[in-house]
Amino acid sequence: MEGSGHEDERDRCTRRGAGPTGVTLGCELRRRGIDCRVIDKAVQFHHRSRGKGLQPRSLEVFDDLGIVESVLQLGRRDNHLRLYVGGRLTADVRLPARPARPGLPYPDLLILPQWCTEQVLRNRLESLGGTVELGLDLSDLAQDQRGVTATLSSETGHAAPQRVRARYVVACDGGRSAVRSLVGLRMEGTSRTQHFVLGDVRIDGLEPGISYAWFDGADYLAADPLSGTGTWQVQASAPVAADGSVEPASLELFQRLFDERGLPGVRLHDATWLSDFSPRVAVVDRYRVGRIFVAGDAAHVHSPAGGQGMNTGIQDAYNLGWKLALVLQDKASDRLLDTYQEERLPVARSVLEGSDTGHNAVFSPHPVIRVVRERVLTPLLQLSAVQRAILNRAAELGVGYRSSSLGLEGQASFPRRPSRVDGDPPVGLIERLRFSRGPHAGDRAPDARGHDALGGSARLFDHFRGPHWSLLLFTGTAAGRDERARLAGIARRVDAAPGADVRSCVVLPAGTSLADRPEEPAFLDADGEAHRLYGAEGGGAYLCVPTATSGTAGSPPRSAPYWSTSTESMAGRGRRR
Repeated sequence: MEGSGHEDERDRCTRRGAGPTGVTLGCELRRRGIDCRVIDKAVQFHHRSRGKGLQPRSLEVFDDLGIVESVLQLGRRDNHLRLYVGGRLTADVRLPARPARPGLPYPDLLILPQWCTEQVLRNRLESLGGTVELGLDLSDLAQDQRGVTATLSSETGHAAPQRVRARYVVACDGGRSAVRSLVGLRMEGTSRTQHFVLGDVRIDGLEPGISYAWFDGADYLAADPLSGTGTWQVQASAPVAADGSVEPASLELFQRLFDERGLPGVRLHDATWLSDFSPRVAVVDRYRVGRIFVAGDAAHVHSPAGGQGMNTGIQDAYNLGWKLALVLQDKASDRLLDTYQEERLPVARSVLEGSDTGHNAVFSPHPVIRVVRERVLTPLLQLSAVQRAILNRAAELGVGYRSSSLGLEGQASFPRRPSRVDGDPPVGLIERLRFSRGPHAGDRAPDARGHDALGGSARLFDHFRGPHWSLLLFTGTAAGRDERARLAGIARRVDAAPGADVRSCVVLPAGTSLADRPEEPAFLDADGEAHRLYGAEGGGAYLCVPTATSGTAGSPPRSAPYWSTSTESMAGRGRRR
């Protein structure tokens, strides 16, 4: 099963390539004009909740893809959890949706069933001229120096196997990836002895809109409402029989678990999905074998604790997509594709470590950990600072690639005495210190609010949105007319360069009048938010790649709405001399 953060034992024979990872990659390639095929062994699209949490970083990816409003309308951002220990209400946690704040337009976890996320992504893929081909299984692969020959078999048996050629193949086919096996990649990690059951059911007798969790010794039961569907995702530790066997998921089992907790008025019915799984913590040692890549659960699997699995897969695809496109368009060397593993493998290892720690804290049956969980951690959840710390840790906003070989930071020499260029004040020590605290090459490029050249409301993410690279040219907060005109000229020359996929934007300080602004595109930093977040009060430049990360002026920066995104991570940054 792809993207859910756990391996579905009941669906183990169903290899899928059109989950969130695969369709995100399809969208990334199609919007850059790259022909690709997205295939899935399933003969119909599923309606299972699976991975149901979209983190803030993934919402920024969806902003870049042009679908964030669609998922926000379908999902739930305000969360209310009632947590019981030994039948006693221990924590009643309310997390109302928060407004956007400087640099962060989507501060909350979004609860949305995975099938809804996939549907929105498929709609976007279709709008870009692509489609998901159902009922096709990739049964064999052979690669050479020019490409890959794949054998596709029909699951319906109505068509003969077909052989297709592609320059590259990306396996997004889940924790039991067939492609990974075909190329000889192995998952390295451990499996847990714990077993869990889950499913999508309708529930009468629980208060709508509230999530519930019960801990009774080593036993666990939870129910989460799924917005707009009328169903709940139910999870539980699986009861173990005297002979060591585990009872499989069933509606009767879930009903009995609720009854045992003194909830006789709660009735479960109309189960649409039932599943069993045992968490694994494992990752491949390589993301690439020649012309074949792995992404999402095909590359890393871990506990669903923390809601990282689907999100990490989406961001794998976001990182790989723009790189594949450049290589396929002969605009970059094939060596660029090696940076996919260089950047994403450390992220996967970090996510695995974090989710494993979270799993132990939430589910470990060890007596000492149980006591700490019940008497220390659970009461601490009542503190808003603890709640925010947990959510911020899982948000993936700190993911970046400072150590990537793609990063570039320009260094300006510190002048021995003040100097003036075009009548502008010199760049002093304070401005340099502020700049050093801004995004570095490989960091996420933050959003900022301001106005466009016509005076309308605008965001930096509006400028990032799309498959282009973005060059942000900060004039500085004290720049004069000559400096603004100079940067406008640079912007025009960059945008007019033959074959350039760069769009420039001059970021102007508060107080700049409409008459003084250079030609579009320009961003009026009305409240100084952009200059402050980028540490560019003294001027600077950031080059952001389509995974939004950052860089500065003098030498270009590296940025992306990843952002390693829409601009993913800034590719480089440099200061004005």
